[in-house]
Amino acid sequence: MADWDGLRRELDLWEQGGRTATFWWRDDDAGPDDGQLAGLLQLRRDLGVPLALAVVPAWLEEGSAALLRADPGASVLQHGYAHANRAGPERRKCELVDAGADGDLEDCLSKGQSLLAHAFGARFHGVMVPPWNRIDPPVAARLVARGFTGLSTLGPRLSAHAHGLTLANVHIDIVGWKSGGGFAGEEAVLESACVHLARRRCGAVDAAEPTGLMTHHRVHDRACNAFIASFVTVTRDHPAVCWQDAGTVFARDA
Repeated sequence: MADWDGLRRELDLWEQGGRTATFWWRDDDAGPDDGQLAGLLQLRRDLGVPLALAVVPAWLEEGSAALLRADPGASVLQHGYAHANRAGPERRKCELVDAGADGDLEDCLSKGQSLLAHAFGARFHGVMVPPWNRIDPPVAARLVARGFTGLSTLGPRLSAHAHGLTLANVHIDIVGWKSGGGFAGEEAVLESACVHLARRRCGAVDAAEPTGLMTHHRVHDRACNAFIASFVTVTRDHPAVCWQDAGTVFARDA
């Protein structure tokens, strides 16, 4: 299993090859003014790296919007519309299903996009982050017609662009969902980071896709936040690493 020394050795290999290991940080399920967001943003400021918040439009409250607007290092992506399951009982949870039960999904997505653009201006990027990281392909294919420019799910991307969208995913999930939440464990999370970095370096996956850290601040325990602080510090301070903001990650030519 991976450890901190293994992560440093992997980054050393990037440096020896004259390459830069890029990273980005996406935190999901933002919106409610429940007292959890301020701590995450303070952690971001302490660490000094950019953060992309996937905000659920239907959940957004003014207290959270004000906190986000006050932090210039935080940007906003769109996390579906209401984080509501529209899939049938035979499927895994998914909001972005083709031909949803009430047929208004894409109008809701446009409504959410307008809400976030009004709330955050240029800090909002037209990037869709599907709840549960699932989206039906026909819905993805219609996003660009609704004004979206990017899409972010989970796992190594197969290509940098699809359906007119820039794709950039996350690869390091720190939450132990199967065990009821909280931290997934240092060895397991570091393993996912080292595996993606090694596969990028060796060309087994797209080397140009930044390694994405996925967090969910509303369900974090102390161990989650401690890991984030350690992981970002170790990587940020390595000469071969660059942490990127959402504007860079989802640039048209990315």
